[in-house]
Amino acid sequence: MTAHALKKEIYLVEGMTCSACERTVQRVIENIAGVKTSRADLKSASVTVEYDPSSVDVDKIKSAVSKVGYKFMGSLPPYGQREGNDEAIA
Repeated sequence: MTAHALKKEIYLVEGMTCSACERTVQRVIENIAGVKTSRADLKSASVTVEYDPSSVDVDKIKSAVSKVGYKFMGSLPPYGQREGNDEAIA
C-alpha cells in the first residue's frame, strides 16, 4: 500500500451508543485488508476510513459494519449535513 494511492472517506454509521460501539466499528473496519486507519466518532455518528481503493470498496466496509449490528448510512454529505435534516454534523 503506497501513501499516494490511499483514499480517505467519512461514512455515517447509525446505532453507536457508547465508546465500546466506537471501538467495535473502528476495529471491524481496521481488520479489512487494505484499510490503513479507521476512526469512529460517536458524537458525529461517523467513521473516518483511510484505505487503498484498489483492494477495498465501500461494499466491504458496509458489510463489515452491518455484520456487527450497526447501520451503514454511506458517505457524509457535503457540508456535513444529513439528508432531511438542517443540523450540521460537528
